[in-house]
Amino acid sequence: MDNELKKEIINCSRCALCMEVCPVYKVKQTETSVLRGKFLQLLGLIRGDLKYDKNIAYNLDLCLGCKKCKTACPSDIDAVKIFAKVKEENMTLFEKIFYGALMFKIKILFLKILYKVKYPIGRRYYKKTNSTKPNEKIAHFNGCATKAIGLKFSIPSKFEKENFSCCALPFFVKGRLDLYEKYKKRNIDLIKKYDKVVFDCATCFDTVKNYEGIGDELKNKLIYFTDFYKNKNLKSDKKLKISFHKPCHLDNKTFEEIENILNNIENIQYERMEGFDECCGFGGDFFIRHPKTAISLSIKKAENILKLNPDIILTTCPTCLWSLKFGIKTKNMKIKAYDLADFLHNFILIKD
Repeated sequence: MDNELKKEIINCSRCALCMEVCPVYKVKQTETSVLRGKFLQLLGLIRGDLKYDKNIAYNLDLCLGCKKCKTACPSDIDAVKIFAKVKEENMTLFEKIFYGALMFKIKILFLKILYKVKYPIGRRYYKKTNSTKPNEKIAHFNGCATKAIGLKFSIPSKFEKENFSCCALPFFVKGRLDLYEKYKKRNIDLIKKYDKVVFDCATCFDTVKNYEGIGDELKNKLIYFTDFYKNKNLKSDKKLKISFHKPCHLDNKTFEEIENILNNIENIQYERMEGFDECCGFGGDFFIRHPKTAISLSIKKAENILKLNPDIILTTCPTCLWSLKFGIKTKNMKIKAYDLADFLHNFILIKD
C-alpha cells in the first residue's frame, strides 16, 4: 500500500461519524462492519500486529461502496479506494480468476436470468416522446446492469448506441485495479469520439466522471439524461402521486434537478419520502454476497415507501430498481416501481 493511503488510515481519528451514515452498520451493529473498526484492522496490518486473513477479507467485503462514510468524514477519507488497494495487494490466484472479466460476464448473465424469473412480465409502453435531431453527436452509455435487467433507454433526442465497456466499478471494488484501468481506458477512448455521452445509471455516471485523469474537457462531455427534460412543459394524462429513491451514487445537484422536473409535471404530485437517500442495500452484487443485510435494507426502504403510499416510486439505478421491486413485493404493496428514464419517456408528454 502506498504511503498516502497508509497516512489516511493512520490519520483516521475514530470519531465514529461514519457510524451515523453507514447502511451496513445500521443492520449489523458490529464494530467491524463500520469504517472505524475496519481501519483498526488495517492499522494492525500496517504495524505488523495482524496478518491478512479471511476474517479481514470478509469485513472489507462487507461494504456497499456507497461512499456515505466519505461524505460524513471530516478528513474526506476515501475508504472504497483504500479497500480496493488492500484487496489487490492480498489477492489470491483464485480471487483473481473469480473477479476476472469472464466470471463477471457470467455473473451478469446470471443476474439477467434471475431477474427474468423474478419479474417475468415485460414492461408496457404507453406513450412515445418525439425525438429531435441534435446538432451534436451524442452516444448513450449503456451500463452492464441496465443491460442485465433489460431496461430500454430513450430520450427526446437522437443518439447512437455505442458499445461502451462496463464502467469498471465492479472490478475496482473487488481489487482488480488492472481490469479497472483497462476498461477505463477503453471508455475514455470512446468518449473522445462524441460531443456528448448521456448516462441513465447514477452509478455509471458517478464512476466515469470521477475517473482519475479523465480531464475537464472529457468530463464536460458527460451528461445525465435528465438534461433533456429540464425547462420543458411536461404533462401526465393521469393524476399520480410519486416519490423518488435517491441512489447512493447520484450527486445532490442532479438529485435537485430531478426533483425540480418531477415537481413541475402537470397532474403529478411529487413528495419526498422519509429516508429518500438511505441505501436500498442491493449495491452491485452485494445482495448476492450478503443477502441478509441487503434484504433488511430493502425492506426498510419498502416500509418508508409504504408510509408515503405513492402510486409510483422512481429511481435511476438498475440494482436500486431491483431492490425497490423486491421490497414492494415482500410487503404486498400495490405500488409500481419504475426507472425514471422509462417513466419520463413512456408516461409523460412533452407539451411543446
